Amino acid sequence: MKDDIASLSAVEQRDAAFAKVLRSASAAEQSSVRMRQKLSRAGYSDDAIDFALQKAVRVGAIDDERYAECLVRSHALAGKGMEFAKREIAALGLCIDDLIAYQEYQQAGEEAQIEAACDLLSRRPTRAKDKRAAAFRKLLAKGYSAPLASKAVSVWLETQDIGV
Repeated sequence: MKDDIASLSAVEQRDAAFAKVLRSASAAEQSSVRMRQKLSRAGYSDDAIDFALQKAVRVGAIDDERYAECLVRSHALAGKGMEFAKREIAALGLCIDDLIAYQEYQQAGEEAQIEAACDLLSRRPTRAKDKRAAAFRKLLAKGYSAPLASKAVSVWLETQDIGV
């Protein structure tokens, strides 16, 4: 595939790179950083990548802020924490606090976040002997911050003891 791309003229590479961006963006929301990596791995020249991304931004196929909003909403709906999303959004050069979706997530409050974490733990409870540590690790792996994971694990363990 890389050999095929390398054999294209500069104009053909630009067109092919833009077509790839459009195909990817039509399948799922894409960030400029991820799209740049994808095009680079495919073997496109830096010039073709820059051209394709600039054109995609101009026509609205790629929008990092829209991608970040979508990322926050999908993490919230999936019951995941925001730590991974925060890092990815920062890599895009955006501030997560400026996003409407994140503001809505924050307005829901810590109680809603703890409830989502407890739901996650209840759907797939740990079978480890040390339930506290295993549940804590699971929440960290799902992107919850350490303080929130700690609180959620305590609440979840209380409900387990009661048998609710």
